[in-house]
Amino acid sequence: MLNMSSRIMCFLISMGEEKFACPKCGMLVSKGDSFCKNCGLSLVEAPVSETTAPVVTEEKVEMRYERRFSLVQRFYGLMFAPSGAMEDVALAPDYGGVAVIVALELIVSILSIVLAFQKIHFVGAYATAIMNVVNLALMFAVFLGFVLLIARWLIKALIVKYACDSGSGWDFKTAASVTGYAYLATIIVSVLSLCVSWFLLPEFVVDTTNLQAAIQTMNEYRAQMNWLILVYSLPVSLIGLAWKSYLGGLGAHFGTKRRCSVGTGVMVFFLLGLIPLFFSFIGVF
Repeated sequence: MLNMSSRIMCFLISMGEEKFACPKCGMLVSKGDSFCKNCGLSLVEAPVSETTAPVVTEEKVEMRYERRFSLVQRFYGLMFAPSGAMEDVALAPDYGGVAVIVALELIVSILSIVLAFQKIHFVGAYATAIMNVVNLALMFAVFLGFVLLIARWLIKALIVKYACDSGSGWDFKTAASVTGYAYLATIIVSVLSLCVSWFLLPEFVVDTTNLQAAIQTMNEYRAQMNWLILVYSLPVSLIGLAWKSYLGGLGAHFGTKRRCSVGTGVMVFFLLGLIPLFFSFIGVF
């Protein structure tokens, strides 16, 4: 009788408990059970450790920069809004604009030589022969100047790439584009200098029949040219170099994702520009 009463009490107590099916065998178990009495499955959830917790990572998607300025807009910006223009050049580099600048620099160089020889007049029995030799020499000088111009641009771009890297790992195309576009300052200064030099350059006549007189005339002309170089050409060249270095410093700053400071880029470009400037004017001293 007592045993029957105990069973009835246990049954009534179990009726009030919350039941659920065992995930493994389907047997009903109580909410407070730590394991299934039928299959022995543990019903206690193991705490999730920090090592096994899923790690949610966020991937930063870098948006691809789209070029904002055309070639003409870039040239205009380099003169009046250099920061925005050089940022566009550095983030969307190209060789097409550099090719145009190289061609313009070559044209300006040819014009400088032609206009300089417009001030020189050869007379005498050997005037025609000398002019033919001079023309051949000018053609060779133009070809050599074009080759040296391309080589100077590529070598300078390579030096700039490593000197201004600052851990950014920027590529050679960006460094070459920045270096090439910076030469626009040299072209503009050269054109302005050419217009002024045309009025400052003295005219002289070389008599080819008298060798001694011709040598004396050339020495006098050289002395006048040295004075013009010291008083006018050298300061103008330094101004052009400072402008070009500033453009190059901006380009290096944006091209290296702002890791290279503008001041460091300006210094690198200025020192590299001093080398050809030094050899250009070394004959004056």
